[in-house]
Amino acid sequence: MIRLCSVVALLLAGCAIELDDVSGRACDETHACRAPRTCISGRCLDLTPFDGGGTDSGLPNPDPDAGVDAGLPRWQQRLHGFTNTTVDPGCTVDIDPARGNRVLATILGPLDSQDTATAELVDLNRLPRTLEGRLRGRITLVAPLSVRGFVPVAYVGTQSGQAFARIGFDGAGRLVVESDAQTVGGPALVERFTVDGGFTAGDWVVEVAWRVGSARQVRLNDVLQADTAVTGGATLPPAELSLGIARYDGDAGTAFTVTLSSWQLADDLLVPLGDQP
Repeated sequence: MIRLCSVVALLLAGCAIELDDVSGRACDETHACRAPRTCISGRCLDLTPFDGGGTDSGLPNPDPDAGVDAGLPRWQQRLHGFTNTTVDPGCTVDIDPARGNRVLATILGPLDSQDTATAELVDLNRLPRTLEGRLRGRITLVAPLSVRGFVPVAYVGTQSGQAFARIGFDGAGRLVVESDAQTVGGPALVERFTVDGGFTAGDWVVEVAWRVGSARQVRLNDVLQADTAVTGGATLPPAELSLGIARYDGDAGTAFTVTLSSWQLADDLLVPLGDQP
């Protein structure tokens, strides 16, 4: 009996040691987060999104306690949803409130008149009020990436289409992040990123952070990809956000589907943006 109890104790201890500590998991006093994450409002959140100490890029390293005082994101997909959609014929957008307002966008073909399927937010009360911001969320590909031209899937910018951050994929199999001229900086900024093995089916977490006239950072799956200094830029914050497929260039007859979930937008660089259930 003593031996059996010992085995059970070891198994239970093993479960505790192997607890999955992904960003956003539930936590409490008896289920602490592992470094570098901190338990905030019952969730393990990563509060070290900026490298370099903030002296080179102008983007600060927040201290572990700053997130609570700095407040909450301006917009969270799971809580606030969207104000409207744009769906061309032959395209679909499914917003599922039971799954945190998950956006499932599908384009059936490459015709320019049938290549838009987006969910949009134009509520200024939920959009940035400052000239710095962070946009973070999960892109789920249902099949390995295969597109011919640039396919944007997330956007924050002006209502006239001037992007502070436009996120998508191109025909070379790269993640592309664009900031148009006179937004984050004076000149346009376009950066492209690859991953070993390509963008396969599954989840990809993308984060873009900016301070107008100072710097823009890009992270993929919580790994810093670029920290780029900028000068000049906009005098007003962005006024629209959209998730979905804004343009699809693909081979004739080939559909393209993407799922976007757990997206958040903040106008304070110290606000933690962890994964949400």
